[in-house]
Amino acid sequence: MELTLQIVQTIAVVVGVVFGLIQLYQLRVQREAQGAAEMLRSLQTSLTARAALLMYELPDDLTTAEFKAKLGEDFAAVSSLMATFESLGPLVARGHIPIDVYADYYRGATVVCWRKAKRYVEEQRAAGWSNLFEWFEWLADRMDERTPLTADVPAQIKYRDWKTPSDYTRLR
Repeated sequence: MELTLQIVQTIAVVVGVVFGLIQLYQLRVQREAQGAAEMLRSLQTSLTARAALLMYELPDDLTTAEFKAKLGEDFAAVSSLMATFESLGPLVARGHIPIDVYADYYRGATVVCWRKAKRYVEEQRAAGWSNLFEWFEWLADRMDERTPLTADVPAQIKYRDWKTPSDYTRLR
């Protein structure tokens, strides 16, 4: 009888541990989905879309004066977009937004926007604001390390054999 009770207790503990692990996994998946949704909310506004298009159309390597002159009144919108990237950097670094999720949505935009703003930021840093947009740069560097844009395979090609969500990881 005592042996049976120990077996039942052991089974109960094992079931509890397995249940706990399953709950932790589900919590992680839920947190990733919530992080992605928040990220989308912060970046998918008409202001950020407009700012991203403005940055995309800028030539690379503009001086501070050229950068501000080309943007004119739109400098504030572009600054807001850069501040958004800046605020997302620590969230990715801390794991609140998984880097894979961020990369799936904004790798290209982050790298391109950084390339357009890089000289402006470097000149501002040299003028005394040493940590200006440090997380934006960090994020762009991480995105470029993952897959340089020159080696990019568009999603419509990369995932053309996708049938179910489990295919996503396989095709990655």
